[in-house]
Amino acid sequence: MEELELYQPTLEDLAFREKCLGDPETMSYNHAYGGTVAFPRERWADWYARWMEDNTGAHYYRYLRLKGSGDFVGNISYHFDEKSGEYMCEIIIASQYRGRGFGRQGLTMLCAAAKENGVKRLVDDIAIDNPSVMMFLRGGFRERMRTAEFILVEKDL
Repeated sequence: MEELELYQPTLEDLAFREKCLGDPETMSYNHAYGGTVAFPRERWADWYARWMEDNTGAHYYRYLRLKGSGDFVGNISYHFDEKSGEYMCEIIIASQYRGRGFGRQGLTMLCAAAKENGVKRLVDDIAIDNPSVMMFLRGGFRERMRTAEFILVEKDL
């Protein structure tokens, strides 16, 4: 299995985020929430300031990069959700890199980073038909709640 490393993107590197969010195959997991997401260049600076330059600990975002080639394969992130009072996490693997264990590696790296940063628990609400729920369960998350639309998973770190 190819090994991944975490990479803190620069502002210009956000072109990869734009490409992933706009790709119907990559965002197919998000069909219940609208599918693709527009992320035009004019939004990059504000997003970058909030997610990459904020030192409050409320946001964490990194690319997953292949150690050998330096190619970006996806991203991991978490943020503090004021409404729920919890840290919500997310993993996106570009469609052409799926099925190679990168999601599992990324989830492990995300949990380690969150724990290192003092986060005690991560949660994610996953669409009921999203196959990644099994990856989360195999990664030590447990199902907290299930509705007709989503499964809420959590992991104490």
